[in-house]
Amino acid sequence: MKYFCCFFFIIIGLFNCAVAATGKLNVAVFLEPPYVDLVANKLVGENIDIIHLLAKSIGLKPVFLRCPPVRCLTMVKQGQADMILGLSKSSPREQHFIFINPPYLLQHQPLRFFTLKADNLTIKKFSDLTPLLVGTLRGALYFPLFDESQLIKKIELTSRQQLVKMLLKGRIDTFLEREETVLPLLSTAEYQNKFSMANYQYNKPMNSYIAISRQSKIKHYANELSQVLSKAISDGTIEKIRTKNRNQYLNNPTNK
Repeated sequence: MKYFCCFFFIIIGLFNCAVAATGKLNVAVFLEPPYVDLVANKLVGENIDIIHLLAKSIGLKPVFLRCPPVRCLTMVKQGQADMILGLSKSSPREQHFIFINPPYLLQHQPLRFFTLKADNLTIKKFSDLTPLLVGTLRGALYFPLFDESQLIKKIELTSRQQLVKMLLKGRIDTFLEREETVLPLLSTAEYQNKFSMANYQYNKPMNSYIAISRQSKIKHYANELSQVLSKAISDGTIEKIRTKNRNQYLNNPTNK
């Protein structure tokens, strides 16, 4: 038994050395201001800073792989990328991802249904969605009643930019998103003059997680990363990162 334990720890040590030798943490990211944005050809935002913090704690250098949301999910599922941020947890997803506890973000912003003012649509209750064509982000989870509904006609698109364009062109009746992720995609005038938000909304807080691919060589760092993240949340580090980035984002004239 003693020799088995020694052998086990040697194997683990060699594995960690092999991971460290690559020196890289491949992170799949999609643009989602203010969490991830591209400024002067450089990725910035609170998610980027959080990844730098976690990568440093395990001695790896983050490499950011830009991709549409659904492609990011696929890359991490298949082990082409090690990590992704901003996922909701579900049983099917847990087959492919290791979710790092605790969640790094409790999302309080409600999910809103966006429509064109000119269409004068009324969405006051869930059943009002039935006759409409609703745009969704491919691979995204929203809320159980909506996700599981077989009555609502949905069209999946690959980016939030596509959702906005399809609504402006009248090819969908509505889409659901959080206001903070839609505002950066439009000028203030266009948003105020053309868009409206339905009364019906989903306003229960939702957890957002950092997840590691079950195919990744870094999955053995999951517990260590969980401890680092938990400490960073409890000692206020994550909140400081969030406040710094939100202030920079709000003070940037190009975001107004």
